[in-house]
Amino acid sequence: MTDIEIRTNIMNALIECRKEKALTQEQVANAFEVKPTTVASWEQGKSLPSPQMLYRLALYYNKTINYIYGEREA
Repeated sequence: MTDIEIRTNIMNALIECRKEKALTQEQVANAFEVKPTTVASWEQGKSLPSPQMLYRLALYYNKTINYIYGEREA
């Protein structure tokens, strides 16, 4: 998997998970004490959360880290 594919997978997973829980970017930002623009940047693929933040996001959304990285069960 290329870096671009990984970035795209993370971006799409974060959007999907947030929408699945019917949350706004602002609500997610408040939960993690970051700015809403930071969440928007993650979801637009402009930046990536740190590995620690990815782990916390996976827990928050009740997903595995593999899911966040784009591995879906068949």
